[in-house]
Amino acid sequence: MSLAPLFNPKKRKPDPKPARVNLRIIIGIGLIVWGLVFLYIAIVDIWIKQLLEIYPLLITCFGLVIGVVLMLWEVIYRDKYYQKPNRKHKGD
Repeated sequence: MSLAPLFNPKKRKPDPKPARVNLRIIIGIGLIVWGLVFLYIAIVDIWIKQLLEIYPLLITCFGLVIGVVLMLWEVIYRDKYYQKPNRKHKGD
C-alpha cells in the first residue's frame, strides 16, 4: 500500500462508476411498510385495544410523510443523480 495517492491526486485510481439504483422501488417498499404499520397501529392499538396513545400513530404518519417527500425528490432529481459526477481534484 502506497501513500502517494494521498499526497498526489494524479496518482489516484479513477473513480468507479456510480451504481444505478432504482430508488422508486426502495422508497415504495418503505412506504408500504410504513403504511402497514400505520394500519396496524390505527386498527389494533387504537380501535381494538382502546389504547389512546397517539405517539406511535404520529410517528408512522411522519414516516409516511417523509417517504412521500423522498418519492417526490426522486421524481424531480432522477436525471441529476444518474449523471456522472463532475469531480475535480485540487491539483487539476
